[in-house]
Amino acid sequence: MNERLFALIDRTDEHPAVIAPEDSISFADLHEAVERLAGQLAGAGVGPGDTVALSLPNGIEIVLAFLAIVRAGAAAAPLNPGYTAPEFHAYLEDLRPRAMLFLGDTAAPARGVCGELGIAALDLSSGSARELSLPAPAAAIAEPDPEAVALLLHTSGTTSRPKIVPLRQRNLAHSTRTIAAHYGLGRDDVSICVMPLFHVHGLLASTLASLHAGATVVARQRFSPRTFWEDVVRHGGTWYSAVPTLHQLLVARAESEPPPRHGLRFARSCSSALPISLHAALEETLDVPVVEAYGMTEASHQMCSNPLPPGERRPGSVGLATGVEAAVLDDDWRPVAPGGTGEVAVRGYSVIDGYRDNPEANGASFRDGWFRTGDSGRMTADGYVTLNGRIKELINRGGEKISPHEVEDALTSHPAVAEAVAYAMPDDRYGEQVAAAVVLRAEATPDELAKHCAARLAAFKVPVAIALLDAIPKGPTGKVQRRLLSEQVTE
Repeated sequence: MNERLFALIDRTDEHPAVIAPEDSISFADLHEAVERLAGQLAGAGVGPGDTVALSLPNGIEIVLAFLAIVRAGAAAAPLNPGYTAPEFHAYLEDLRPRAMLFLGDTAAPARGVCGELGIAALDLSSGSARELSLPAPAAAIAEPDPEAVALLLHTSGTTSRPKIVPLRQRNLAHSTRTIAAHYGLGRDDVSICVMPLFHVHGLLASTLASLHAGATVVARQRFSPRTFWEDVVRHGGTWYSAVPTLHQLLVARAESEPPPRHGLRFARSCSSALPISLHAALEETLDVPVVEAYGMTEASHQMCSNPLPPGERRPGSVGLATGVEAAVLDDDWRPVAPGGTGEVAVRGYSVIDGYRDNPEANGASFRDGWFRTGDSGRMTADGYVTLNGRIKELINRGGEKISPHEVEDALTSHPAVAEAVAYAMPDDRYGEQVAAAVVLRAEATPDELAKHCAARLAAFKVPVAIALLDAIPKGPTGKVQRRLLSEQVTE
């Protein structure tokens, strides 16, 4: 079985591989461009074991640049183009790359940082994506080692300082094959990529799994409901994957403008909990199955997913283990009985061996091949996993552990609530109390929402404070920084 990532993309004809609004590239041209760029990287002094940072917007260029880096046997370190100079400095100092790729004015603040840190700045040519190149003579390159680190990413840092996750060629290859097989992706599929390609959701699920299947990827720099439907109709989109925030925008648009006739066969939700009410609304809006999945950077993205029909998809559950072994463990690393609550853990070929240069975190999170995810959850006897939330984000009210997801499902079941986030609020008597922030689509008062929750939740789970916001603060991939929300709402 081939464990080299680029070798998994074996389609080489003129069929479109990646489509952007103003350009496209075929599989044949993709192979030629990646081999050329990989050779030029080698000619610029980049070799196996090196790290190359890049900070490019969604589109053909970032796909080619990433694949060229891993084809050269180096590790790609994609960064958010929206970072400020201090943010670039922190990440680049942590990553210690040999070089960083630039394209025009994208990520301009990083140029000065590269000069300060002695990182070589390599400029990609602009113009047609199939002609993308570097100003360096091509050098010979060997096939990369499956054990070579191919992707370096930081954890989202929702509960601690971000850690560096080293994903090997074999990790990514296994995850790519798993995702493509689980959803039955084939050469007639068209993935509408709406997630940023500097994180594993967009990179692995929407893009690499599709290219491995010989399918087409449509990638725009930014998501909007209008351009999403334009791309679905124009390019024959058959599926997409997104965080609940983006699904919610599509549902909201459908309230005033119904979706056009389309060929989508399913939608996927991952990277954040999908409220049961939104799941139902999205299926009604799209008239296709919606499957919730569960992924983490440390496992090369997907760990669990609900199956497509005729398999059973269970709203509120992240589904069955895919490509890994999953378990729910107690504090002593022992499996709990089916239905019992503990910490979700996984092991398998897509899971990393450990964080880079972080023995303390490795000791806490890795043992005997198992990776403890930090998520509280439970598993049924037939293998379906349900998450309660991040263990460090569970609300501890006088010893009662409350899942924020349960409170959020109660709030979003109210017809006036578009989005809801529950979080812990400090309390002198109980230590913590339940609080929530909501975004409304219609008129409702905090008292009305609290009464709605009281009819669905035990009294100790009902939010004692509900803030009405215009928008829920989120990170670049749509994840809520829940631990910071209390401070932000108070301010």
